[in-house]
Amino acid sequence: MENEDALHDAFSTHNLWESSRFFQDPSAHESTLFTPLDFDISSIKLDNPYAPAKPLDRELRLPDLDTFAFGSLPELENVEQSSFSAETEFTDTEDEIWKVALDLGPANNDVVFFTWEAFENSEHVEHASSYMSEAGPKAFDAGLKQKEQVEGKPPAGRVLKSNILLDSLLNLGLGRSSILFSFDRKKRTFVQAISDGRASGFSLASAQSLIKEFIVAGNTFLWLRSFVENTFSSANSIPARVALATSISAILFTFEDHLGKQCKAVKSLLQLQRLFAKPRATLNHVARMVDAVKSAKTNEQLSSVLYNRVQAMEENDQGLLHLSERILRFVAKPSLELVGEWIGIREESTTTSFTENSNFVIVENNEEKDGPVEYAYNANMMPRYIPDEDGRSIFETGNSLRFIKTHHPDHPLASLTKVGVKAPELEWKFGWQDLETISTKAKAYEESLRTAIRDFSTGSQCIGHQSQLNTNAERPEMPSDGNYDKYIQQSKQLFDDPPQDTFRALPDDFYQLLENMLSDRPTNEVSANELFSPPLSITPMLSFGPIIAAQAALVNAVTLRQFFKSHQLRLHLSLQREYHLLGDGVFSSRLASALFDPEYETAERRKGAMRSGVHMGLQLGVRSNWPPASSELRLALMGVLSESYHSSALYFSTITKGSSLGQSGESQARRATDELPGQLNFAIRQLTEPEMEKIMDPDSLYALDFLRLQYVPPSPLNLVITSGALEKYDYIFRFLLRLLRMLFVVSHLPRRYSDVESRQFRNEAHQFVTAISTYVFYTGIQENWEHFESFIDSVQDRIREEDEAGELGRNVREGIDSLKAAHEHCLDSIMFALLLRRRQKKVMVLLEEIFDLILVFSKLKSKAATKADNSKKGFDSVLDLYARFKGKIRVFISVCRGLTGKRGYGKGEGTTEENRMERLLVLLEMNGYYAG
Repeated sequence: MENEDALHDAFSTHNLWESSRFFQDPSAHESTLFTPLDFDISSIKLDNPYAPAKPLDRELRLPDLDTFAFGSLPELENVEQSSFSAETEFTDTEDEIWKVALDLGPANNDVVFFTWEAFENSEHVEHASSYMSEAGPKAFDAGLKQKEQVEGKPPAGRVLKSNILLDSLLNLGLGRSSILFSFDRKKRTFVQAISDGRASGFSLASAQSLIKEFIVAGNTFLWLRSFVENTFSSANSIPARVALATSISAILFTFEDHLGKQCKAVKSLLQLQRLFAKPRATLNHVARMVDAVKSAKTNEQLSSVLYNRVQAMEENDQGLLHLSERILRFVAKPSLELVGEWIGIREESTTTSFTENSNFVIVENNEEKDGPVEYAYNANMMPRYIPDEDGRSIFETGNSLRFIKTHHPDHPLASLTKVGVKAPELEWKFGWQDLETISTKAKAYEESLRTAIRDFSTGSQCIGHQSQLNTNAERPEMPSDGNYDKYIQQSKQLFDDPPQDTFRALPDDFYQLLENMLSDRPTNEVSANELFSPPLSITPMLSFGPIIAAQAALVNAVTLRQFFKSHQLRLHLSLQREYHLLGDGVFSSRLASALFDPEYETAERRKGAMRSGVHMGLQLGVRSNWPPASSELRLALMGVLSESYHSSALYFSTITKGSSLGQSGESQARRATDELPGQLNFAIRQLTEPEMEKIMDPDSLYALDFLRLQYVPPSPLNLVITSGALEKYDYIFRFLLRLLRMLFVVSHLPRRYSDVESRQFRNEAHQFVTAISTYVFYTGIQENWEHFESFIDSVQDRIREEDEAGELGRNVREGIDSLKAAHEHCLDSIMFALLLRRRQKKVMVLLEEIFDLILVFSKLKSKAATKADNSKKGFDSVLDLYARFKGKIRVFISVCRGLTGKRGYGKGEGTTEENRMERLLVLLEMNGYYAG
């Protein structure tokens, strides 16, 4: 029993290595498949002539080395004679071997491959397969028909001829109507002529699903084609949209050509579906791009929207990404051409100008001030793919270039073709190799243009390459010297050239990329260059930055030199400092006397009195009728500006040294003929109705608000001294004129009064106005202006160093916009220090109320004042006036102290203003008098 249990124990390890009882010795039986091998050579019967005829021990016997000897060797040919000749034909033996094998065909034509059943039983007959898929499409169609008749299933559909269906689907995919499919204009889609048509071997559902794919592809193809046609036929199409339509037209043409060549090899629906797979995906992608830019109205908007869309698909299919980049580069070309025309690396179009188009350049209307044309930068119209820094540099470069073309038309920068310098185009590249090429071209262009500018400055201008550039141009240029023979010959050659292929408007790499996308090749030359391309977001900076920087450096260097040396920018800036900002003490004194001094002869017309015209003034403060007539202004202010300017150190600095006349003699000679720079003169300010009402009262602080200094910056100085800067100068001058009046009033108040309140009022008013004026002229104006002048000095010093070293644009990178920005910053800082900014209006109103109280006190103590006038102003006694005056000063000081301690006031991060209120507080109240 134990042995029987052990036999049935499947997990027992006892007698594990013993042989099974069913095992039989193979040597006891003969094999039924293979005959045992016989290694006896003598018993092997072979027909091979090389088979051994004797036993192996004799056949493999080696010769005796002692008795072995070689026989006679055959004679060899002469080694000096070459065994090769020029007529020897080299053949590829390997190819010939395979060709021979191919011609011979199969080695054993009579070999038949057997199944295991036929191998074991030679009379075995193969039965037909029971699977419907192996029975053929006809059996499948018959099964569907029978199922429809017996079980009442949905209709199986009508079987269409294979060749007709394939041709119709091919035309459908290309957006064409055929015998089976036609386009319904009302439904805007393709419809089937046979709604239940299908291919043999396909169910109706699978066939309709496949047909729907081709209907979608055909609708997309037709929609894109209509977009192209409508764009080309519309007179309002912008260049970027035309470029997009040209790209799509090239894609459609390439697809039609490729599918037309490949359709001959298509024998089934699956092959046709596979053939249309890549074109369908590409068309859907392009259609989504067109739909995204349909609302764009300008070139910049269209290219910017397309750029954002391409940037969002950087991680998607690389083939579609490269295609989208090519389309983007072509669509952005009109915007880049406009940028090239603005910065001067491309000839400007003669049909349109920047003032007519809606772009990043705005022409400011300056007709009222009769000044030169000024341009402003519209950052919203700059394409989004151009960085902000490059966009600002583009505008500055073009703005400076307009000055060079207007005032220095013979300069190389005004026309590059005159000096034979070929500027590289702004091209959008995406591969590292192409980007390095752009950088190399930019460096070469900068060096060649720098050499041309240096030769022009020294008088050795070279135009040797001009003819070469003209002959290599695509279009003949109209000659400027009147020689039209060469122009006519070039025009004839242009007409004799064969017409260009309209479908080849794009670069060849565009078509090469499409061919590679449609083929099964995994790599191509275009993708190899961009295999490790940089991110799309930095490609604009790398593509456009080098050329823009090179052009900007040279334009800025030339422009600054012309502004300082030829157009006397420093003189005109100093003119604003001396007169608009009252930096000339002689002018300030003469102006104050002409306006306020009662000792001057009045310029008012009086019956029976003749005006002498010498030392005449307006006598503001002692007269009742106001405002003065224009003749009074001319008599009072006549000669104030001219005599102050021609006797100033600023004027004598402009006189040429070494003149035969002395400074005084020359100044007298030029004084009668020379007008002031910028037509500097007094004028009447345009006022609103509320402002007109204020100036009607001669005792108010605003009585002189109608008077202004008129200055028109001569072109091209308007690029630095802009209309906006002149408005700030005018605003500051109006405040300084009020302050000048207050200084005159407090300085002419009597020192002795009978009552204590009047003496206190006079002393405190004098101290307050003096402190305010000291702060305004020294802290508010002088310090900021000195900082601006130090910047100009540093620029001029670096220009001088470059000239001495024979360099250009190496150390000086600033341009006209940098001077303009520094000038604007200086005026903004002055206005902030003088409490003239809009957010400081409440503080200025409080200061004006204090000034009004001082004027009231001056009028109250004047001999011409009456009790009726004083009561009209609301003050019955000096005591009430003094109490209110002191309270206003106390409030003003507390407000200034609050502004000093206010967090972020004038000291915020990124601000260009500095809070100097501490200095004003020290001047107003050093001992805490008003605080008590």
